[in-house]
Amino acid sequence: MKPWLGVVKVSIEIPGAGNLKDRRQVVRSLNERIKKHFNASCSDLGPDAVWNRADIAACCVGSSHSEIASRIEQLCGFVDRAGDSGEFMITCMEHEVFAYGDL
Repeated sequence: MKPWLGVVKVSIEIPGAGNLKDRRQVVRSLNERIKKHFNASCSDLGPDAVWNRADIAACCVGSSHSEIASRIEQLCGFVDRAGDSGEFMITCMEHEVFAYGDL
């Protein structure tokens, strides 16, 4: 049985960030909430020296396509609702579900 992977990439703008510390706080908070609610791995993809934008990726692994597809859809909805707080704005969100080995 192949493991299934779901990956979400989110690009955000952080209008209230005046420096890299503000950016890190927003990104760290979002990553921690995703990890807590979805048991997903998260990473800040950059850009490194820009304080008002960030790219974040999250990944889930499971045993079936339907399980991972459902979790990824829920994760996307969660991020979308988190953006309603005004802390950040989503500029792009992409997701994909695939079987390991089908890359």
